[in-house]
Amino acid sequence: MKKFLLPILALIVFVACQPTKESRLDRIATLERQTMQDSREISKERADSLLSMYDAYILDFPTDTNSAIMLYKAADVSTNVMYCDKAIIYLERLVGDFPNSNMVEIAKFKMGGVYEKACNNKEKAKEAYGKFVQEYPNSPLARDAAILFQMLDMPDEMDLIRQFELKNAETKTTEEK
Repeated sequence: MKKFLLPILALIVFVACQPTKESRLDRIATLERQTMQDSREISKERADSLLSMYDAYILDFPTDTNSAIMLYKAADVSTNVMYCDKAIIYLERLVGDFPNSNMVEIAKFKMGGVYEKACNNKEKAKEAYGKFVQEYPNSPLARDAAILFQMLDMPDEMDLIRQFELKNAETKTTEEK
């Protein structure tokens, strides 16, 4: 009888020490709140901690609807700290693992922004925005995607300032005439 009692007792202690789904969600929410309150820009250390918590939750509860939310949030955090590949992987996983989620449309729209901001790849961003408009022509985000698509062809702010300065330098003022 003692042979069986010790393994059963060890199993009970092990299971009792495992964090519950709810406690993990609470810890994640606490770290998210601290991250948003503590700084205007997320540090890589805080981002890595948050991403580890998201990853662990997603690994342990892969079909839970909260995992779809975690994937989206992980993509957002990754984008903020310029983890291009990670952000795209999180969004692709959200789309692949939760195809019926209402977050899929938003995730596909967000891909354009990730490619533009975190990856600094205007061509991939244009491709993502164009694909979004084709897939979701009636979406409220379709107009935004089309505008962002067009804006990618525009020169950046510094180029615009330089062009403006050049035009002003070339134009004779009334005092010079």
